[in-house]
Amino acid sequence: MATTAASSYQQIYERRLSQAMQRKAAAKSRATTALARDFFCSDNSVNTSSRYNDRSLIRRLVKLSNYLLERSCARGGNSKNYDVATGESFPVIVSNKTDESRRVALGAAVFNQAPSTFLDEFRSLFEALLKARQNKWKRKRVLDESMDVDDEEDEDYDCEADELLLSEEDQLYQSLSTLGWLSHQLQTPFREALHSVMMEAIKSLIAGDFETEGMLDQTLRWKSQVLAPWVHSVVGAEAYHCDQWAAQLEYAASECFVHVRMNELFDLVTDYPESLPAVRELQLALDRTGRIFYEKLAFEWRQALVQRLIHPGAQTSQIIDVYINTIKVLREMDPSGELLQVVTQPVREYLRGRDDCVRCIITSLTDEEGGGDLYEELKRQDAKPLEEAQLDEEDEEEPPTFDWQPPPSILQRRGVITGQVGKVTSSSRRAGDILSMLVGIYGSKELFVNEYRIMLADKLLSNLEYNTDAEVHKLELLKLRFGESSLRSCEVMVKDIDDSKRIHTNIRSTLELNSSRDDPPVVDAAIVSHIFWPHLQRDSMKHHKKIQSKLDKFCKEYEKLKNPRRLVWMQQLGTVEMEVEAYETDADGNVTSYVKDVTCTPAHATLLANFEDKSQWALEELSAEVAMSEEVVRKRMGFWVNQRVVQANRASDDLIYSLVAASDVNSNEHSFVDHNDDDEQELAVSLGAHEEEKMKVYESYIVGMLSNLGQLPLQRIHTMLKTFVSGSEHNYNKTPNQLAVFLQQLCKEEKVEVSPDGMYKLLKKGAK
Repeated sequence: MATTAASSYQQIYERRLSQAMQRKAAAKSRATTALARDFFCSDNSVNTSSRYNDRSLIRRLVKLSNYLLERSCARGGNSKNYDVATGESFPVIVSNKTDESRRVALGAAVFNQAPSTFLDEFRSLFEALLKARQNKWKRKRVLDESMDVDDEEDEDYDCEADELLLSEEDQLYQSLSTLGWLSHQLQTPFREALHSVMMEAIKSLIAGDFETEGMLDQTLRWKSQVLAPWVHSVVGAEAYHCDQWAAQLEYAASECFVHVRMNELFDLVTDYPESLPAVRELQLALDRTGRIFYEKLAFEWRQALVQRLIHPGAQTSQIIDVYINTIKVLREMDPSGELLQVVTQPVREYLRGRDDCVRCIITSLTDEEGGGDLYEELKRQDAKPLEEAQLDEEDEEEPPTFDWQPPPSILQRRGVITGQVGKVTSSSRRAGDILSMLVGIYGSKELFVNEYRIMLADKLLSNLEYNTDAEVHKLELLKLRFGESSLRSCEVMVKDIDDSKRIHTNIRSTLELNSSRDDPPVVDAAIVSHIFWPHLQRDSMKHHKKIQSKLDKFCKEYEKLKNPRRLVWMQQLGTVEMEVEAYETDADGNVTSYVKDVTCTPAHATLLANFEDKSQWALEELSAEVAMSEEVVRKRMGFWVNQRVVQANRASDDLIYSLVAASDVNSNEHSFVDHNDDDEQELAVSLGAHEEEKMKVYESYIVGMLSNLGQLPLQRIHTMLKTFVSGSEHNYNKTPNQLAVFLQQLCKEEKVEVSPDGMYKLLKKGAK
């Protein structure tokens, strides 16, 4: 029984194998298979020209279509097509099921035997046809508009080859229609060729041109005049309308426009406002493509900023300028502000880590000549205080006025990335307020106010004419944005200078009446209320008796005028204008003396004044005379050495300073190069003391924590300081490493101690 079943299965297998072999033999003998084989073997030419290969492919396709049409003609019909040999047309019709089966069989036979590069040949053919039409359109445009064409572009046009290819264009499209390949097999190479040529053409039209208006319209006009007619010819009128090719090409042109501009985003920002036409047209193109391209745009924009802007080689002022331009560009493109928050996040985080960011912002904000956009932002008439600019729309409690404007449309407030309505936060609403965005980098305006106080102190103390008009104007503008209460100390500082001018006038007039012509009053003083000013330089020194007598006279008159107030001099602050005698060698080699005006600090003046009493001083002796350290004296004397007023010579281990005589000019040149130049301008504000004052505030918080909670680790202290100090007048913005250094200082002062496991606790009195 088992043997009979096995024999039956063997017979069935042999019968099916025989049938398969017969079908394979029949397939080989079919006309479609032979045509397919001939299709790939018929072109034996050695010509490797791409245009020739394209035309050869067209001829072979026409041959295949003629086979189908000849078969259909035998069944009767009245349509016309081209004969590949004679070029004459004949009537055919391809409509019944037999013809459709033959067409499917022919297509299957061809693509079954096709090499791997077969679809690439069609892509190359479609690209060549579309480029030929593109070149023809360019030549016609040049003739119509009398435009000049670059010689390099003109050389790329092979007019004769284009015309030959276009002359066979109709045959190709009719053949593809007869074969029925375009809707299925050739859909991918057709669309790839379409996109490739479209990107290349649009890039040549708009790339690098940001100032010309109407670039998007020009792109769409090219699409209507070149692209749409060609696609209509390829796919046919019925498929063009059924597949909505007009809408597809509109979308594709806008998509390519966006892609070209995506590669130029950084240049769009740096060239703003000249690039404003390109920015607005990019927004129109994005509106045509949908939300997905906003996401791609945000990613590409972030990458461009990270790669080309956020690096150590870029100056902080340059980063801020690009950041401001980015705000302006994105304000034009996205009213919701969502795109701005996503794109600029890396820039904000990077600027927060730069130590000079706040100073650069305040410098630009108060620089009338070179401040640029930030100073214009400060002068805006419609600007609101920072507190109001940071409120949400729902927080506005003021009643409407006659100038009231309705809020933006709900469509404009829809996020361009998420698409959600009502996601416009306070940070995004103030996208148009550049100053609010810059202050928002740190989250507090106190840093900016303190930095302005320091800069204002330097400006006021360096103003020898007591002219505060410009500073008052800037201060009033800042009060409109930062609030009056925040800048009250600055108001007192400006008032001190104004009062100093009146006091100086009264004292000077009194001294002029009581002094002789040989001893006129020479002291001017800026009298400050030290409580409201930042910590100023308080380094002590001993003035020369001649200078000290002048200061004492001024003090006595002030005490009479403002009794019981007294003056405390900040001895190393100020400016001294004096005349000194120096020597130089003229063109004939003769040494001549001359008097020159020198502006220096009080320390420089008192050092040189001591040489009136004695012409030669040792460094140690001079240091004791003026009550300054030897290192400071050596640095200050470098100024006079480089001015060729004093010379320095070494005697054993000591440094000897002496006035320059005429005989020393040529003989002791080596003595003038032993010192570093002391020309750097010192700040009147003591930044170290200012920082120390802030750390003292943190000390009180730390002592309170350790008293109530016992021993704490560094990270816990850091977290608690951020929690409790941030809401107070003094903002905590230190890193854990900076806090560790400060705690080590407290340990040295025997206020805090640290255990081996890193726990900090208060040092008990009497425990050492």
